[in-house]
Amino acid sequence: MIDKPKILFLDEPTAGMDTSTRQRFWEIVNDLKKSGVTILYSSHYIEEVEHTADRILVLHQGKLIRDTTPYAMRHEEKEKQVTLPSSFVNIVHGLEDIYEVTEKRDVISFMTKDIEKVWQRLEKSGCGISDIEIQNKTLLDSLFDSTREDKA
Repeated sequence: MIDKPKILFLDEPTAGMDTSTRQRFWEIVNDLKKSGVTILYSSHYIEEVEHTADRILVLHQGKLIRDTTPYAMRHEEKEKQVTLPSSFVNIVHGLEDIYEVTEKRDVISFMTKDIEKVWQRLEKSGCGISDIEIQNKTLLDSLFDSTREDKA
């Protein structure tokens, strides 16, 4: 750029870039952002949006359906995936408010929308904080939910 613009529009700016070029590009964009430049870009690389955008606008069939932040978008959904060692399998099968239970090798995973209640029950059963892995819904999952045709 020859001059510092007030606003910069980018359409799929990293499409076709290799990893190191992409990283350097986002460093430059971040420097521009810090200097006060407003940057508006479109991207299909959700992981980049999640790590670089301050706001997310979701367009679907030509209409704006979401105006949010990456943090808010990930955390507005209460659904969590919980993974535990398989030694807790009997406890998990006795839990209420869980679904999509899967067992693989040495772990058991499930989904819940009431993590506080589930955690209290697990803790009472001897599950320690170091035994449990909890994952929030991903930004990609939130976007899919926002644009899914069959949503209620």
